[in-house]
Amino acid sequence: MMKNKMLLGLCIIFSTTILAQIPQGYYDGTQGLTGDSLRYKLHDIISNGYVQGTYADLWTSFQSTDKRPDGKVWDMYSDIPNGTPPYLFTFVTNQCGGYSAEGDCYNREHTVPESWFNGAYPMYSDLFHLVPTDGYVNNRRSNYPYGDVSSASWTSLNGCKLGTCSDSGYTGTVFEPIDSFKGDFARIYFYMATRYKDEIPSWNSSGVFSSNNLSAWSKKMFLQWNSLDPVSMKEIHRNDSTYKIQHNRNPYVDHPEWINAVWNSGQQIYSATLPEISFFPNPASNYLHIAVSAFNDIIKINLYDEFGRCVWTSKKEQPNDIIPVFYLKNGIYYLSVTGYQITLTQKIIVLHN
Repeated sequence: MMKNKMLLGLCIIFSTTILAQIPQGYYDGTQGLTGDSLRYKLHDIISNGYVQGTYADLWTSFQSTDKRPDGKVWDMYSDIPNGTPPYLFTFVTNQCGGYSAEGDCYNREHTVPESWFNGAYPMYSDLFHLVPTDGYVNNRRSNYPYGDVSSASWTSLNGCKLGTCSDSGYTGTVFEPIDSFKGDFARIYFYMATRYKDEIPSWNSSGVFSSNNLSAWSKKMFLQWNSLDPVSMKEIHRNDSTYKIQHNRNPYVDHPEWINAVWNSGQQIYSATLPEISFFPNPASNYLHIAVSAFNDIIKINLYDEFGRCVWTSKKEQPNDIIPVFYLKNGIYYLSVTGYQITLTQKIIVLHN
């Protein structure tokens, strides 16, 4: 449940969901559930009211779900969050057509390859697993599973790899995205294993899915990817934007703790009392003061710009800190505080007089 409480007129206390536009009561009935009981309940929630779009609609949908702060296409196969991407795509103008090399155009990537489910609807046009990507890189990925590469036969300009799988339990060729987006793809697959649990048994999925769930090796890998790359503002925005289009949500972006509750032996991550952050002032001009309560584990504090680039990180493991912002440009930034498998995020405005 969202909460927004003022302290001394300056400090804001918030939970992980404050920035996500979750409809009131959307997840009613999930309290206390774990394992398949939770997954099956979430399946019912995110399947109810689902609005199926067409494959052609995706070109327009991407303009709201996958737009970078600078207005360009947010392509996870070419972006470099802490650096300069090798190229950028303009919506509509750079839409595929043909291509012969990286940077020629962007198209519509089925993160769960369409050949696995024979191009059937509703999977074929479900926005949650369809993302805009470089056409050439998309073609190189083909219908190979995602995985960790031990020996690369090909590497994209931003560092995506195609090659031999190093994950125990799978020996074929896999495609490995860069670390900065591994969590995005993991949470997409957790969504698919929930939304389409009834359809999965008929899929030919190269061993990624088994019965009506993820296979053992892919589940282990995606759990690792989820921990490596926590939910970002990019994902929160995409979740909210997709909800406006097809009227369902990815519950594992709204509540990443449910990933462990479902797939990691029912492990519960959140206690009854969520950690809270107070910070002031906001807008900030010179320094931002932070205090965190109810965290019993290691604290890591980062500040990110709108592109997800880390512009400041704490040098010590403690729940309180002072962040210098006098050297930053005016604009929107995101404060991220991480404990044990939990990350809280809030919007910060830097405004110099």
